[in-house]
Amino acid sequence: MKRLEPNRLGLSILLLLVLSFSSPSAALVWQDVANELMSPACPGRTLINCTSGQSEQWREVIRQKLAKGETKEQIIQYFVSMRGEEILAAPPKQGFALTAWLLPLFVMVNGAGLIIVLTYRWARKRPEADVSTLPSSDAILSDTLPRASPPPDVYRERLRSELEEFRS
Repeated sequence: MKRLEPNRLGLSILLLLVLSFSSPSAALVWQDVANELMSPACPGRTLINCTSGQSEQWREVIRQKLAKGETKEQIIQYFVSMRGEEILAAPPKQGFALTAWLLPLFVMVNGAGLIIVLTYRWARKRPEADVSTLPSSDAILSDTLPRASPPPDVYRERLRSELEEFRS
């Protein structure tokens, strides 16, 4: 059996490594592009999640453009020029569409501020107990405090009178 020379062995290992890493990265790139575009046939779905024939054709166009050497941005710009900005899965971060990115942040910051202000006001309005009017612990334990009679309850009185009538 003939042994490979060290240079050939190193080159063959390098070639295997290059070939093994090239295809997953290319597949990842077309999936990245397809994930940033909305499907033309399936409303509310990205191009990668749609199973229609038109979406499959678009995915094939993406693969062909990547094989030609176009970048992700060039491919996305091609579809935007063909169908408009509605085809983008996320609005662009410029112009009026920037409000779609900033509005949730604005709402969250203002909501947190409102919660803090309301909590502060509610905590400040709470009446503080006057320590001098509170009974001592000895008075509570000895049960010598005068008991206040509960206010008359109209319904309780009516229930008592009806029970007395029922028993008689």
